[in-house]
Amino acid sequence: MSYAFEALPRGFSDLVGTEAARGVWAESMFRSVTSSFGFAPVTVAPVGYAETFERFGSAATGRIFTFEDLSGRRLALTADSLVAVLRALAGSGRLTGDASVLGAACVPIARYRRKRHRGWSQAVAVICNESDELAADLTLLRLWAALFEILGPTAGGRLEYCDYGVLDAIATDEGLSPAAARTALHRRRRGLARPPSGEAGDARDTEEARGTDDARDTGDAADTGDISESGESDATAPNAERFLRRLDRVSALCRGLPLEEAPDRVAEAEPVTAERMAHLRTVLTIAHEMQVSVEFGLDWEHAPEYQAGLCFRARTGDGRTLGDGGGYHHMVRTLDIGLSRCWSTSASVNLLAELGPVPETECVHLMRMPSADLRTFMAAARRLRAAGYDVLEHWRPRRLGRQLRRVPAQPSQWFALVGEKEAATGRLTLQNAAAVGVTKTVDLGAVPEPAEAGHQA
Repeated sequence: MSYAFEALPRGFSDLVGTEAARGVWAESMFRSVTSSFGFAPVTVAPVGYAETFERFGSAATGRIFTFEDLSGRRLALTADSLVAVLRALAGSGRLTGDASVLGAACVPIARYRRKRHRGWSQAVAVICNESDELAADLTLLRLWAALFEILGPTAGGRLEYCDYGVLDAIATDEGLSPAAARTALHRRRRGLARPPSGEAGDARDTEEARGTDDARDTGDAADTGDISESGESDATAPNAERFLRRLDRVSALCRGLPLEEAPDRVAEAEPVTAERMAHLRTVLTIAHEMQVSVEFGLDWEHAPEYQAGLCFRARTGDGRTLGDGGGYHHMVRTLDIGLSRCWSTSASVNLLAELGPVPETECVHLMRMPSADLRTFMAAARRLRAAGYDVLEHWRPRRLGRQLRRVPAQPSQWFALVGEKEAATGRLTLQNAAAVGVTKTVDLGAVPEPAEAGHQA
């Protein structure tokens, strides 16, 4: 077998056996939970027009697999789970009017570079055109609560919330559009703008924010506008620096505050955020009642470059990111497919598979002896499967001793021989592969009970 046949592009992998079974379990678990919330099942095509993904802006041209077909059309492998599901919902005609639409899928992702917190398979649930923001946010919260319950306490699942609606409320108060506000943040991250005087986290700023009803600056020489690389004031965004100063102070205010106090203190410091904080308070209260571990902060380091409201990251106890979610309102409007509002949550199937308590099904390795009656052998396999066992049929086991040694020595594994004796008595003896002498007797004339405690022969 040549190396070229076995090799795959970097970042891709074939999964076989137990590893694949865990992924199948993770997808099945996610689909089951989303289905219970009324999300319509969706399966997506592996190929689409490259423009579909590039227009959304979530996968840059240099990161997706593109090619031309025989007609010269520029195509791409699926590069984003949300875009793929929206494409499927729009193509099915479900996005009509303002009616709420829910869809969920498990999507294989093909990109040149793996996103840091995502595997190549994403499980995604999408809520489209929901008019009630609280309904959407609480739906995603409860969906993750159900996933955490299945994953169990060892996963240590928790949600980290950040309300980017606060960012937009302050931007509007400063006369900035959402796009201009995010441009200011982007320039800050890239080091293209001078940090506002008084760094975030500075004790003086923190106390000032906590001790006043409005932490906004009254304006001074330093707040005349955004600062370019040359150090000159940018007249097109006269309030950008003051906007960043207000963000810094409200972010510093949240650090160290108990979760139950943060919304009220932020609303006191920045009255323009009162509506957002009331919304957040409701979500946090419900999360507490559902015993979901929740953290909250206003850290703008990872603020998305699109208008969004309450967003979150789902993490494991050791800090790994399982998935994230929130609003994608501004981005989906650019698609012109009849969407006004859209929420989404996506999870790494790979990480879910690692964490999940995958149930181990009992398996019987059924050996047909040369003297065995054909129909007796098939009847034995049928009875065992009806009882809930997996059955691996060995039709011509040569060198029986060697064949039996290949059976995994695990408590869930059993083996049985089918020969003249079993055909005559109508009874089958299962021998446990992990414990010598632990057996089960199965009546071939009746459906047996699986998973009984084995008795000593």
